[in-house]
Amino acid sequence: MIELDRYNLAVMVEAGFVYLGMQRLKEAKQVFEGVRALAPDNDIPIVALGNVEFCQGEVQKAIRYYREALKVSEDSAFAKVYLGEALFFDGKRDEAIALLKEVKKADARGAAGGFAIALLDAIDDGFEPKIVGEKKTKKVKKAPNAKTKNTKSRH
Repeated sequence: MIELDRYNLAVMVEAGFVYLGMQRLKEAKQVFEGVRALAPDNDIPIVALGNVEFCQGEVQKAIRYYREALKVSEDSAFAKVYLGEALFFDGKRDEAIALLKEVKKADARGAAGGFAIALLDAIDDGFEPKIVGEKKTKKVKKAPNAKTKNTKSRH
């Protein structure tokens, strides 16, 4: 196994998150899978793989990754807050809120706690997710003056 120091692993994880932010999900997944192989006892690449699935609308797969990350690090606020978000989007509102409140209490000044607070505030303000697990499809509107392709034969 190749030994990489913490700094280099962090750089690789950051590269994966850059890909994720660019919606280059295939590349993000490949990077996170690589980091996971190099650091199997680290919850962060597992959570990141869950984030890739979540971004693809695969909420159940994301939940499995987040739960797997909690097996690696049972107190991971990072895994818990994303699990809470995914549970909320999966319709498990009460379970999600309880988990988000737990993260808020444990990490009130950290990034995970801040995310938990933002999610709880959104829920309190009435936010409800769209249909869970349904993949988005784009409807293409034709411009009012758009020409349609003539499919009739010219013979």
